[in-house]
Amino acid sequence: MHCLGSTVRTALLLGAAVGLAFPQSAPPGIPIDDQLTIRKCGGCHQRDSKGMMRRLSYMRTSPEVWEQAIKRMIRLNGLAITPDETRAVLRYLSSNNGLAPEEMKPGFWEVEHRTIGYQDDYTPSPVLQKTCNACHNIGRVLAQRRTRDDYEKLVSMHIGLFPGSANTFRPQPAKPGSAVTAPATPRATPVAGIAMEYPRVPAAPASNKYPVDLALDYLAKHQPLITPEWTAWRAAMRPAKLAGTWLLSGYQPGLGKLYGTVTVAPGAGEDQFVTTTAFTYVDSGKSVKSTGKGIVYTGYNWRGRVGSSTAPVITSTVVPTEWREAMMLSRDGNTMEGRWFWSGFGELGIDVKLTRAGSEPLVTGTDINAIKAGAKATVKLYGANFPATLKPADIDMGRGVTVTKVSAVTPALVTVEIEAAANSPVGLRDVAIGRSTAPESYAVYDKVAYIEVSPEANVSRLGGVKYPKEYAQFEAIAWAAGLDGKMQTEDDVYLGAVPARWGMEEFVSTPDDDDTKYVGSLDDKGFFTPSVEGMNPKRKKQENNQPFNNFGDVWITAFYKTPEGAELKARSYLVVTIPNYTLYDQPEVTQ
Repeated sequence: MHCLGSTVRTALLLGAAVGLAFPQSAPPGIPIDDQLTIRKCGGCHQRDSKGMMRRLSYMRTSPEVWEQAIKRMIRLNGLAITPDETRAVLRYLSSNNGLAPEEMKPGFWEVEHRTIGYQDDYTPSPVLQKTCNACHNIGRVLAQRRTRDDYEKLVSMHIGLFPGSANTFRPQPAKPGSAVTAPATPRATPVAGIAMEYPRVPAAPASNKYPVDLALDYLAKHQPLITPEWTAWRAAMRPAKLAGTWLLSGYQPGLGKLYGTVTVAPGAGEDQFVTTTAFTYVDSGKSVKSTGKGIVYTGYNWRGRVGSSTAPVITSTVVPTEWREAMMLSRDGNTMEGRWFWSGFGELGIDVKLTRAGSEPLVTGTDINAIKAGAKATVKLYGANFPATLKPADIDMGRGVTVTKVSAVTPALVTVEIEAAANSPVGLRDVAIGRSTAPESYAVYDKVAYIEVSPEANVSRLGGVKYPKEYAQFEAIAWAAGLDGKMQTEDDVYLGAVPARWGMEEFVSTPDDDDTKYVGSLDDKGFFTPSVEGMNPKRKKQENNQPFNNFGDVWITAFYKTPEGAELKARSYLVVTIPNYTLYDQPEVTQ
């Protein structure tokens, strides 16, 4: 009986995965015409006379999700495919069945490995939180487009692989007899001689729908297979022409602004490139140089890998020897924006913008975050092609700010003396040289009104023995009140990170709280290093006096003394939890 039950479950899973047991009229799909993809996938995903392959023709998604699907076929279905073949199939599917830039953007933070503040902020409907988001990062859901039928197959596949999801999708009634249980429905197509059946699930109440049905309704309407965005992008898609020098401007929490260059040269194929990267941190003056490789999927999706694979000791000042890159190329091909994150430590990284360098002057930013009205300052302007004859009148620092002297000029750096008038309006300023403008490069303010700790909530994970630690970087961000003179309103002006005195305070949530002693340590730059995982014999709770884990929750506090002499305080909530025992990642998409 056990063997028979296993056979039935296998048949159900295979039927859900390849569509054998779901006879229907074929919906509009995307033809698959790549011979390698047909050869490797066609054994299970049958292809009809119109080029439609079951499942493959009825979904579009990101390179990361396509790669995860290929890995699943290898693990569960014994797909035999070499690494080079995998990369070729991945490139084809990502272009032929990919996403338009407008479709990718709402969930791009997921491939950038951003972890803070995105689940709730970017969830378009609460019905997805009750179903998909119960297990998945919501960014993974946003980066998929399918037919209604294929979404239903996806639900069946989840139930086959993870039976517990059935109760999430269609919860059992609270009281026996309050809902009718749907009988098992025989399937017409036998698999391995076994009559296939749907799993038994409770019927939906007549006046309502189950969470999964609401989710299916939403996805079928708002994330269908064929969209105007995809139709337009597929017609306009072309190989990216990226060779040349790009100016890099970036920001790394804890280390501040950085500027440099990325030189891009052709690689092995028209969508592959080799890179040489050099940049310098403004505050510390530390420079980084490295080489790497990149690939562009779907005409705009840059994925790159830079440096060697040696694992650094992680601290607040470490510069990684290896990082991975996720960026989106603009429609005109002249800018790329995204995030570079440390390999193995996705919570740490740099927000970056690359701008193609031409022959005209190009300004990318300043070394300062803000200047007080009525004050003077020496400012560095970063960019390219600055003429040696540059004069103060050639540089526009924004309303109320005057360039009094050009102290030094190189093709990539201009040093100027500026003065902000005492009556300068509070707000962000653009910097312009010639026809080039760096928007919102710095701010003019009257006084620091308050500070916030960024992020306002964070997660760190224990580790260091069998599993990697997950770190947390905090910053004290200063703000000026805007035109309304009130704090914490929409017109407040961002003044950037300020040096702070850091500390931890107990977040009292359980009896005998002692989390600040055991969860980890915080350095003078707001960088939190968690403790090791496992039971700590030095930590015992009063309820059983047995060794206890190092997890807990604390307040991260920052104190800042303003130029006016006021001391400001802010805090952030930090949860220090267990290691991430299972990592779902796709490093191969960058190779």
